[in-house]
Amino acid sequence: MKKLIVALLVLSGCQKLKPESVSIPEYPDFKVLMKEQVALLGKTKIKKTVWLEGQSEARVLEMDSTKWAEELTFLKEINPNQPEYVGAFAKSKEGESQILTLGSEESGPLKEVKYLTDGDNYERILASFHEDKDVYVHHRDISIDLQDGLIQSIEINGYQKMMFKDTVRFRILLSTP
Repeated sequence: MKKLIVALLVLSGCQKLKPESVSIPEYPDFKVLMKEQVALLGKTKIKKTVWLEGQSEARVLEMDSTKWAEELTFLKEINPNQPEYVGAFAKSKEGESQILTLGSEESGPLKEVKYLTDGDNYERILASFHEDKDVYVHHRDISIDLQDGLIQSIEINGYQKMMFKDTVRFRILLSTP
């Protein structure tokens, strides 16, 4: 009987403690934005201009959803809503823009994201992406302008430096003609 009472006392003392609420920071999900844009843009003509080391070429392209999916894959790379970035960004505001800056103790190629929304729609997204690997350095500054929830223009400025080779600078501009 004593053992039963001791056992009951021990078990009653071992009640589960309520876990502290853990809040996972909410970051914008550009992967969802990419899927939405692919569906919305459908068959759209765009003007694509590419500059590479002072040389440029411009073309008007008829895009379908498959081509848009390929063209917008960079949105996955600049997506702060990835498991490796949970809690990695410091949040701040600059005017109406929200800013996510990668913490100094954190590592990852996505360094900063600024975005401006109007209700549920993005108006502007700016991102800085920088990879520094043993054999190469790759940097991109990305600017996306949207109107009524639809991409109007994308500008990507960057450079790539391979080991034992010169730095190659590039710029890509997509816009509706």
